Amino acid sequence: MRWVLLFLTWSAWWTTAAQNLVPNGDFEQYTQCPDYVSQIDRATGWSRPTEGTSDYLNACLGQPYSLSVPGNQFGDQAARSGNGYAGFYCFYGFTAADVPGEDDREYVTHALSSPLVPGQTYAVEFFVSLGDVSKYAVNDIGALLSTSIPQRSDELAITGTPQISHADLSLLDDKTGWMRIHGCFVADSAYAYITIGNFRTAATTVYQEVATNFPLTYFSYYYVDDVSVHAIEAPELGADIVTCSTAQLTVQNPDPNAIYSWSTGETGTTIDVDSSGIYRVWVDAMGCVVSDSVTVLHHAPIMLALPGDTAVDFCATRELVISVDSLPAGADVTWSTGATSPSISVNAAGTYSVSVTAPDHCPATASVIINDRCSTPLYAPNAFTPNGDGINDAWRPVWKADTNSALEFTVYDRWGRSLFHGASPEASWDGTTNGTPLPSGVYAWTGHTWDPDTGERSDPRGHVVLVR
Repeated sequence: MRWVLLFLTWSAWWTTAAQNLVPNGDFEQYTQCPDYVSQIDRATGWSRPTEGTSDYLNACLGQPYSLSVPGNQFGDQAARSGNGYAGFYCFYGFTAADVPGEDDREYVTHALSSPLVPGQTYAVEFFVSLGDVSKYAVNDIGALLSTSIPQRSDELAITGTPQISHADLSLLDDKTGWMRIHGCFVADSAYAYITIGNFRTAATTVYQEVATNFPLTYFSYYYVDDVSVHAIEAPELGADIVTCSTAQLTVQNPDPNAIYSWSTGETGTTIDVDSSGIYRVWVDAMGCVVSDSVTVLHHAPIMLALPGDTAVDFCATRELVISVDSLPAGADVTWSTGATSPSISVNAAGTYSVSVTAPDHCPATASVIINDRCSTPLYAPNAFTPNGDGINDAWRPVWKADTNSALEFTVYDRWGRSLFHGASPEASWDGTTNGTPLPSGVYAWTGHTWDPDTGERSDPRGHVVLVR
């Protein structure tokens, strides 16, 4: 039997946040103002899963020291929010010999607005306050999530292990304020109900006597308010990455109010990584630390070894062999000629490129320039028309030797006066001197070339016709 004090009580309503899966978790909504003990079912959606006589307390009745708020038969305690809360015994008895209650327990239960998703992380929170008339405080009150209501046809303890318990197991002995009980867990079933109370048997219940103005009471009674269950969204980094360059890791579902911490020591929603490894990001959401990880595999680059740019006398040598060396295992080679072997033979000047791919490596491309010393490497047009039509508007000799060869030239008039001097292979004459256009006619030029790769030098000369 439960020891009860007969007083009237009252209730109100509260609108819960949309993300809270416990409707009426603040006990503000009611179907009827409570006016007697054991009327938890008057709080919309709440019920008692056993024969224990859990209470609903609310200011709607307005009679002090009944089941009202703040003053009621269990003490004087304002609601943590709004006007209502629930109450239950963690144990009770009639004499000291009955403590801790021979497994007599009370609970409050509510259906969730939607079942939990297996594998999803959830934050569970509720607040309790020890009633003033309580002679004992316990150190653990928990929340059990279940697929069905854990009903009993008696007043004994529900045999279940709550997913959420008082974490540090210190005494819950505050009679003036509210004590937060909070925890995080990953759902392993589609839980649809939450039940709150003392799930420990008499043998395992830890309790301690506390000061009270009612020394002949032998129970531990608690108020409970603001019950919530929230789904916690873990950060998402996406699929694993295989790359040949710096990889950018980004939280794909960022919360602008959250702080993200990476296994690299960095913070923020995006980091750049340039080495292989497993990278993890954590975020603290409503007291729950959730994370995601991604594996990054950086492939090694292929280091191509080609000969340097080369000048060859194809009059004396019919073919030149070009080879790419130090290829990784399983490499595929493709030359600009269409050949697929590591070496090719060439018999003409030109630029030859090679592309190589290989398993677990980044592809690479390289090229080599081959010049033919059998033919003159200098080409000098014999006329140009600087008339502004975009065709042959400038003149210059073209040195077709190695790319780092040097060329300079000077243009003269018929009297030997210098009209223009070009000191780089890209320099060109536009048919003017000091900005003044010159007339049509024949102009002489001299030049000097030097190939540092071969040491060859030459002093070409010739004439060019300017046509207007």
